Amino acid sequence: MVIMRLADYDTKMLELLNASTYQTLRSDPTSTIQKKVNNMARRLSNLQLIDKHTRHQLQTQTATCPRIYGQPKAHKPNLPLRPVVPNITAPTYHMSKFIANILQSTFTSQYNVKDSFAFVEYVNSVTIPPDHVLVSFDVVSLFTNIPKERIIRSIIFRWADIKRGTKINLDLFLEMVEMCLNSSYFRFRDKYYQQTFGTAMGSPLSPILADYVMEDLLDTVTQQLSFSIRVLKKYVDDLFLVLPKTEVQSTLAAFNNYDQHLQFTVEDEKDGALPFLDTLVMHHNDGSVSTQWYSKPISSGRLLNYHSFHPTNMKLNVAKNLINRATQLTTKSSMEQVKHKIFQILRQNNYPSALINRLTSHIRNNQAALTTATPSNHNIQHSHPPQQPSQADPGTTTILPISQHTLQAPNSQIPNEVVYKSMPNIPILSRTISEILKREYPSVKIATYNIKSTKTLLKPVKDAVTPLEQHNVIYSIPCTNCDKVYIGMTTNHLKKRISGHRSNVNKHSNTTEHDTQPKTALIQHMLDCQYTFNLDGTKIVDRSYRSSALPMLEMCHIHNTSNTVNFRTDVDGLNITYAGILHTVKTTQSRRRQMSNDRPYTTVDTVDLTDVEQ
Repeated sequence: MVIMRLADYDTKMLELLNASTYQTLRSDPTSTIQKKVNNMARRLSNLQLIDKHTRHQLQTQTATCPRIYGQPKAHKPNLPLRPVVPNITAPTYHMSKFIANILQSTFTSQYNVKDSFAFVEYVNSVTIPPDHVLVSFDVVSLFTNIPKERIIRSIIFRWADIKRGTKINLDLFLEMVEMCLNSSYFRFRDKYYQQTFGTAMGSPLSPILADYVMEDLLDTVTQQLSFSIRVLKKYVDDLFLVLPKTEVQSTLAAFNNYDQHLQFTVEDEKDGALPFLDTLVMHHNDGSVSTQWYSKPISSGRLLNYHSFHPTNMKLNVAKNLINRATQLTTKSSMEQVKHKIFQILRQNNYPSALINRLTSHIRNNQAALTTATPSNHNIQHSHPPQQPSQADPGTTTILPISQHTLQAPNSQIPNEVVYKSMPNIPILSRTISEILKREYPSVKIATYNIKSTKTLLKPVKDAVTPLEQHNVIYSIPCTNCDKVYIGMTTNHLKKRISGHRSNVNKHSNTTEHDTQPKTALIQHMLDCQYTFNLDGTKIVDRSYRSSALPMLEMCHIHNTSNTVNFRTDVDGLNITYAGILHTVKTTQSRRRQMSNDRPYTTVDTVDLTDVEQ
């Protein structure tokens, strides 16, 4: 976590946005881009290149302008910001994800490493020749410096492989890619900007496009060099190389000459060691290589605190993951130093010493195990480790709130299919529900989350999405002449729903004819009492990112609001069990308000935390 003054943050962000990579827009282009995306999805469907379900996924009517924010690079001086544009609300998000899945499905790389564990397994099998050194290259701001021409050229060059994953022809596919690249825009401090160069960090399309360009760069540069690179591995924009001592600078120059926008920095080994990812690679005199678990000097060592408001099993898993990572990334050296470091970090986060000792008691020197597990392969050049998965892998499990129709019965026809669901962490109650579900529905795995998080305590740096721009909400409209309110829901933007109410109100206000058409509760109250509603005073009372949850939420709010004008038939679909629970909650809230009014002074309600650790 980095805390800085808001004025300093805004200054750094404006310095970024004043660069030639961005240009200011006069207005919000969301509706225009949304129309282009929907038209493209319609074209694909009419050409029978996608089915109706995919078309429905690609089209959107509720897109909102993304909000950019800066992520401080804490390991660099003066805390420069890395621009991040979360595209999940953008009109091109699903189209970008669709294209990324096609590109990823046929992409292969001889340079990529999947993660730190794959890198450790590979590098420990390498023997470094004499007069060679460990070197790492890093691209300066890769995503925002990828030329569009390089992207198009890479796709054309690899089209013979890409077309195996789609029925779309090359011209139409390039049109789709360019549409997404040219529609990278965002909002900052009530101004709209468009990215004119590179790709946005936060778009699901950016990682795979960067992979394609980097793959072409490495193929081209390695063929131009007068010598063969012994070891060359890549993780996104970080390169790990083994080079002759005399060729480090010439190799760096060759990489920087590939494209003026893609520039690299270099870091040489120091005292026979070089950090890469979260490992420290050590080059021994006999040419062998070993690794140690490594954390940057700026690392605070802060983990999930043992006294935090989280389930105990979550804290235990944090400790176990730390131990497993530290031990598996350390090879050919004693584990005592690793155990000591683990102990210090966990104690710093208030984990009991007895618990730490019990968790680390199984650690042994794993040099022999790793020696037998890894192949003895010397002077490896361009091996083929497992490929790095796509950032938008369609097989990735998504944790969603619980819904009844997704629960598999104990005798389900698909017993091996695991479904992950989430719910708030409430002491005792969450654990009890999890145990019941585990017995009755063994295929359902429950993950809990905290209602209160750091973002509820700290001021958000992103521009807020105004209420009128939000969708999938439950809203309340007050009556101007009495204390009644109307409760409604909408899957569209609230602005569009209020506009519909305003049009409906005007229609019934300006006509004297008898209308036999069914009327909403809002219109009925307006006609019966000759009252008006304050549409400008509309408030959001609840929201859900799942539109299927809105009807239930609406019924709950109507049932729990005593002064609503809604018809009682609006809650006919509410199960009697929920109705009973809501009645109990409503009664309890009324009693608390009454007790609060009777107190001579205001007090703060407290929560008993004694059950957290049980």
